[in-house]
Parts: sequence; structure tokens; C-alpha cells
Amino acid sequence: MKRYITGLITGVLFSAIIITLVGATQAQDDSLATIMDDLDTYVQDQLGKDKAAGRFQLQSFQIERTHWHYMLDTATGELYRLEPSRTPGNAKWVLTAEANFTNQ
Repeated sequence: MKRYITGLITGVLFSAIIITLVGATQAQDDSLATIMDDLDTYVQDQLGKDKAAGRFQLQSFQIERTHWHYMLDTATGELYRLEPSRTPGNAKWVLTAEANFTNQ
């Protein structure tokens, strides 16, 4: 019985340590600086493809420790919102509003 209790306590301690370490590494990778670096890379790639300087306008703000990022594509008039994720590589730009004009 004593071995069973010792094994159970040891297992719980190891599990707590592993969960703590995994949680700490995710928090470091999910920082605002990482998301903004990914955004900058995305915009630079788009500018390189389209050769349209100043095409995208970015608006970022914070409400009660929640960060919001919006991007306006001035060439098409579409508004995108950044859907955050626990892993920065999985954050996606989601179309929030389509253009309210037509290109002629």
C-alpha cells in the first residue's frame, strides 16, 4: 500500500511539472511581439507580390487586456480581423467586411 501511495504522489508531481513547463513555453510563443512579427512578414509578402506600397492599413488596439488587430486592404476595400490562436503560426486573417464599392 505504501508503494502504491508513493507511486501515485510521484506521478502527480511529474504530471504537474510537465504541465507547468508546457504552459510556460506556450505563453512565451504566444506573445504580442510574435504575432506582430508574423503580421509584418505577411504584409511584406503581400506587398512583394502586388507591388502596391501602402496597400494595407493596420489598426491595433487593446480593451481589458484583449488585443484586437484589423487590417484594411485599400485596393479591394476588404476589412480583415486577426483570429488569434494558442500557437502563433495558426493565427488567421478572417474577412470581417467586404468592400462597399465596386472597382471599375
